[in-house]
Amino acid sequence: MQRSTLCLCTMLTVAIARPADSQATVHTTVLPAAAGGTTWEPTLAIDPSNPDRIIVGSMYDLAPRGFRIWMWRTGDGGKTWASGLLDPPRMPKVDIQPKWGADVVAGFAEDGTPVVTTMSGVDELGGDTVGTFVSRFPRSPVLLAPTSVAPVFLHSVDSAARRRVIYDKPWLVVDHQLRSSHRGTIYVSSAAMTTGMGIAGGGRAWTIYASRLVLAASRDGGRTFGAPVVVADSSFGGELAVGANGALETTYLHLIGGRTDGAGDAVLHRRSTDGGKSFGPPVSVATLKGDSILDLPSLGARPNGDLMACWSQWSRTDESHNQVRCATRTAGAAWSTPHGIDAALPPGTAAGWPAVVGTESGWYVMTYVTGRTRTEVVLLRSADGATFSNVATLAGAEGLGNDRFCLTAVSTCHRKEKGKFSIGEYVSLDARRGRIAAAYVLPRPDSVSTRARRGTPAVYVTTLAEPPR
Repeated sequence: MQRSTLCLCTMLTVAIARPADSQATVHTTVLPAAAGGTTWEPTLAIDPSNPDRIIVGSMYDLAPRGFRIWMWRTGDGGKTWASGLLDPPRMPKVDIQPKWGADVVAGFAEDGTPVVTTMSGVDELGGDTVGTFVSRFPRSPVLLAPTSVAPVFLHSVDSAARRRVIYDKPWLVVDHQLRSSHRGTIYVSSAAMTTGMGIAGGGRAWTIYASRLVLAASRDGGRTFGAPVVVADSSFGGELAVGANGALETTYLHLIGGRTDGAGDAVLHRRSTDGGKSFGPPVSVATLKGDSILDLPSLGARPNGDLMACWSQWSRTDESHNQVRCATRTAGAAWSTPHGIDAALPPGTAAGWPAVVGTESGWYVMTYVTGRTRTEVVLLRSADGATFSNVATLAGAEGLGNDRFCLTAVSTCHRKEKGKFSIGEYVSLDARRGRIAAAYVLPRPDSVSTRARRGTPAVYVTTLAEPPR
């Protein structure tokens, strides 16, 4: 097993009991930025066998050391947390310490073992010493070194053809369906992009010749993974969910040709009924025309097999009026016409960054809502996927209005404009056995948040009991 250590640290958390305009009582904890660094792009998973066990991970930056992954675990439903730094996994047979880690997605194996997928690398994103890995952790609620690390996707370089293949935006899901013949399988997806030899990475000018959604599966709890299979061409940002009887569902973007920022003009859906070995034909969820674009869709599945996908969409020339749209699919039916969530939001606000989870009683959508002077994170509920109501306000930031809050990932606000507040590129929502848990990013309560200073990004975690039907 390769060396990969996790250091323990003492944490200070701030608990906020906030019964929002609603019937639901929430408990929100601000997970402190480790050693003064910033944290963003959080992931969260609840153990299906014990909802008191929750794992959280996020991107972490402590300059000048570069990006890393910081992780938190609780065994008492969020009352206390342990945390530590995850050393980036090493490439197989490469005895060089990686310089960065990124894009963490968390889950629990069928036996209750915490598992996370991360990227790590020695050089820039486009090198051949970069890979995507899955790490397994001890079941103890105290964070220790991973017990095993498995490579899933490894970047490659073809010098003769002046091409390289890089993998980006991994996603992970575990099949916990009781009646599934593939129960326990861990699936990891990623975009496999064939590019030129120019330096790749965030904010770089680089050329994509092709982008495919690929998937790899582990049948032994994340210890090893099989060879990747191609799910779709001209695609990016595949998110996974497991539906009824273990059907593997994925939604993804149709990538707009020539763009390197992940913008799409359609959301598509494919299904696998043989454990990820093959997929049915693509089905359109939403298609935009003209000046409209969209970014990464979020996908949820209910135990009965119903699906919901939600995404952000906006005009190329006006990202400030971003809209969240959702579509649903019931068993044996087509995808519904996309619905807005606007009726559940205060007048004069815009929404962004949706995350979806389904339970036996209905759908839950977490989204940011920003107005002139305040940004909040709210939880909405829907029985039919068309009509939404506000369950709770999870947290908010006064003074962070729509002139400073970045509503989308594919935008100049997110990537270039200084003084603006960006959460990264995704948030996380899970629900198990009557408990809902959310992880998202807002400024730290003790950081300055004015027009002159955006505030320090920090990961917030909210837990609440699922409201009765």
